[in-house]
Amino acid sequence: MKMIVLSAVLAVLGAGLACAQEAVPGSVAMARATKKVAPDFPAAARQLNLVGASEVQIEVDESGSVTDAKVIKGNAIFSANAMAAAKQWKFQPMNKDGAAQKFTTVLVFNFTK
Repeated sequence: MKMIVLSAVLAVLGAGLACAQEAVPGSVAMARATKKVAPDFPAAARQLNLVGASEVQIEVDESGSVTDAKVIKGNAIFSANAMAAAKQWKFQPMNKDGAAQKFTTVLVFNFTK
C-alpha cells in the first residue's frame, strides 16, 4: 500500500515538473509585449497623496495571454488596479524547440502623480 501511495505522489510530482513554466526576466518579457495596459491610479491613493509601486507576477499561456496575476510586493491600495491592468497584457508567444511555451514573469507598475 505504501508503494502505491508513493508511486502516485511521484507521478503527480513528475507531471507538475513536465508542466513547469519557465521564468523569464522582466526585460525579456517587456520586449515581447504586444499590448501594455497602464493601471488606473486609485482615487483613495490620490486623496491620501500616496505613491508607490506594485510588483505583479503573471503567468502567460502558449498564445501570449495572461492567465493569472498576483501581487507579490507593494502597497495594498494599488494591488487591485495593478492586477487588473496586468491581466490585460498580451505577449508574443515564447518558443522553445519550435513549440510555444508558457512562462512567468514579474511586471512592475509605478504609481506616481
